[in-house]
Amino acid sequence: MENKKTFDTIDILVFLWKKRISIIIITVIGAIVSIIISLLMPNYYRATTVLFPTTFISPATAIVNYINQETDPLIIGNEDDLEKIIQILQSDYITQKIIEKYNLINHYEISPTDPNFVTKVKKQYNSNVNFNKTQYQGVIITVTDTDPLYSANIANDIAFYLDTLIFEMQKQRAVEALNITNVMYKYQYNHLKKLEDSLDMFRQYGVLDYFTEVDRYSEAYGKAIGNNTLTPNGQKFFNEKFSLLKEYGKEYYSLTGMINSLISQVISLEVTILALEQNIKNPMTHKFIISYAQPPDKKSKPKRSFIVLFSTIGAFAFAIAYALFIDFFIELKQKIKKIETV
Repeated sequence: MENKKTFDTIDILVFLWKKRISIIIITVIGAIVSIIISLLMPNYYRATTVLFPTTFISPATAIVNYINQETDPLIIGNEDDLEKIIQILQSDYITQKIIEKYNLINHYEISPTDPNFVTKVKKQYNSNVNFNKTQYQGVIITVTDTDPLYSANIANDIAFYLDTLIFEMQKQRAVEALNITNVMYKYQYNHLKKLEDSLDMFRQYGVLDYFTEVDRYSEAYGKAIGNNTLTPNGQKFFNEKFSLLKEYGKEYYSLTGMINSLISQVISLEVTILALEQNIKNPMTHKFIISYAQPPDKKSKPKRSFIVLFSTIGAFAFAIAYALFIDFFIELKQKIKKIETV
């Protein structure tokens, strides 16, 4: 068995020696072709921008929460915020903005007359741009391009357009909410003015402040009786006042309650309007950039030495397989010829 194995090994070595010329020629050709191809391949440069998400709250809400010590707008966002950031980074809005700004159709050498040029440029963009999570809930924006300046600028602009898209989304909602709130405010404000006008009518009757007047008149009446200083005219005065307060007191009390409630609502709406206006005028960033992309001074690919090495090994393996196939084919052909002669 051992002799048989040695014999097979020697046969293989002998076979390879006999075919050495063709194997060497194919291997050398493969190596030369791989060298030429690797030299013709363009250099690609990789740039990265690293950022962390903030909490997804509006500026006004962030300030209110900060004052109330509910949440801190300066802390890094959680896993949910991270997922939102990555999804926004992959949006068509940002993709289209980058494609238009850097004219990637021409940069990627895609013909605008090609019926599928939109699909092709997006496919190339998605191949060159990647978003990955870091170990500590950050995002790495990686851009690979034949131009080192493009790779760095695109990576930084993607981070910039992240806020732009979020601002637009929040602005649209804030404008809609502001319009609705303004309508509610005008209605409640006008209603409040009507009630205050009604309250002025009671003041014209002599009811200036129901609760204060009841206390003061009751106290004065009690003292007059206690001091035995109540005159007929005084009695008449108190009777008229108490009669007036009794007649209009219930309506005054109800009206005052409605006015106080409306004042609270109007103030709340005013605060809401102010907050919405601030959200529109002074948007808050939703990222912390801890590392801006810089134009790389060293290519990331292709690795020409690896290409030549593996291509040469592949050519060598192909040469052996080709030699074995040719030898097997010749032997098979001879056997068929012998069978036919018999």
